Amino acid sequence: MAKRVLIILRRLNIGGIQTQTSLLAGEFLRKGCSVTVLVQKKSYSSTPEVTMPAGAEVYCRDFDRESKLNPFCFFSRVAAMPLLYLLSGRIGRYLVPGIFISRLTERFIENLEKEKGRFDLILIRGEGAIEPLYRLRHRNLWGVVEGVVPDFGRNCFTRHFARLLFGGKNIVCVSEGEALSLGAMFRRTGAVPARLETILNFINPDYVKERSLEKIEGLPEPGYIVTVGRLSGIKNQGLAIRALAYLPESVRLVLVGEGCCRAELEGLAESLGVRSRCIFTGNLPNPYPYIRNAAMLVHTSKYEAFGMVIAEALALGKPVAVTEAPGGMRNILKGPLADSIVPADERSLAERIRKVLESGEKPDTSVLSDFSSDNTAGKFLELSE
Repeated sequence: MAKRVLIILRRLNIGGIQTQTSLLAGEFLRKGCSVTVLVQKKSYSSTPEVTMPAGAEVYCRDFDRESKLNPFCFFSRVAAMPLLYLLSGRIGRYLVPGIFISRLTERFIENLEKEKGRFDLILIRGEGAIEPLYRLRHRNLWGVVEGVVPDFGRNCFTRHFARLLFGGKNIVCVSEGEALSLGAMFRRTGAVPARLETILNFINPDYVKERSLEKIEGLPEPGYIVTVGRLSGIKNQGLAIRALAYLPESVRLVLVGEGCCRAELEGLAESLGVRSRCIFTGNLPNPYPYIRNAAMLVHTSKYEAFGMVIAEALALGKPVAVTEAPGGMRNILKGPLADSIVPADERSLAERIRKVLESGEKPDTSVLSDFSSDNTAGKFLELSE
């Protein structure tokens, strides 16, 4: 009998988690599974959406918004949220709403199961999706952690929430580096998961190569360096801009993505005298032609659960310069590729970029065989056995 899989994620706006979810759903379907996707929030209109594969049922239910229609929930938020936010920062914003969101989600799942049969596997994917469902219970439920691990150890309130969120739960990490970060957090907070597994994200090189051939108007002349990601503090594109100031004037930097730090980054480029050498593309539904046309990828994130775009650049035969940070990048950049990782300062990054541009370095792509889609999907399905 075909297995039934439910995947829950925050939004469909294009990003690493969303792209990985779409590809994973496709692999489940190819293995004969029934796939349902539950999206917690409507997409931002300013950002393109990821398309789920044909055959997957997709529901969008904003239980956060629906819960506010409950007077008790509404007034509980008004009364408790300011204090909880003061005591525990952004983590505290989930404590009260999570009670109601979890219950509404639970009822939704129960109704789906009554109509179509029990789910053999439920995956909640990523930061912002797991936290508001901290009270959700199901025997086949797994939380897939792929993002920054917050500082749950700052005080007794955050440690308590860590125990609520992870204690007695089934947890999947998408890299060995992520597992180490989570393990350290569990020791600080006393949160003890029921099971902790590591299942590496996967890459589909054929998909990346095919999409990279799409014709794009306004594509810059080849030879630039490129960053891909949300323009935010955690992605740290300012480091790439500062490194650009140490490179010859012929070197251009293309920044693919949009975010809250765009104005700040543009101001930084202006102050360093490199604004004319920086191209901000905004959000793009398909970044792969920009990677294919680049001389190399630069990745400066302060934390990366896996580093999907690094693997995608390698699939397109592009060398990379990656700054040292916690997370899963060393699952990808190992062996000869380990030299691609440099200290997180602009001089070291500039030196790595200069070396690649002058040498015409070609990366060893054999490591990509470790991240096959069939292997990853199979390991997830084994969780339901």
